[in-house]
Amino acid sequence: MTDNKELEEFIRSACNSIQKGITEGLEIKFPIEFEVAVVNLKKAGGGVSLIVANASGKYQKEEITKIKFKIAKQAQASTGRGFLVA
Repeated sequence: MTDNKELEEFIRSACNSIQKGITEGLEIKFPIEFEVAVVNLKKAGGGVSLIVANASGKYQKEEITKIKFKIAKQAQASTGRGFLVA
């Protein structure tokens, strides 16, 4: 089992910040590309935890994994703007 809470929060926070930053007269060119470095940490109970790597952190090369993905503009819903991971 993998615990991805920190990664989920990072992506959610980044998308929320982008949405809040969109004001009248500004436009985002989609897709928005992300490349995130995560550190794989093995838990004592046999699970794995992923944390977003900090550039100033010192991690072993084998522990770091890069995840690259794009977020496309989601079709307008009744709730307003949204993002869709592509």
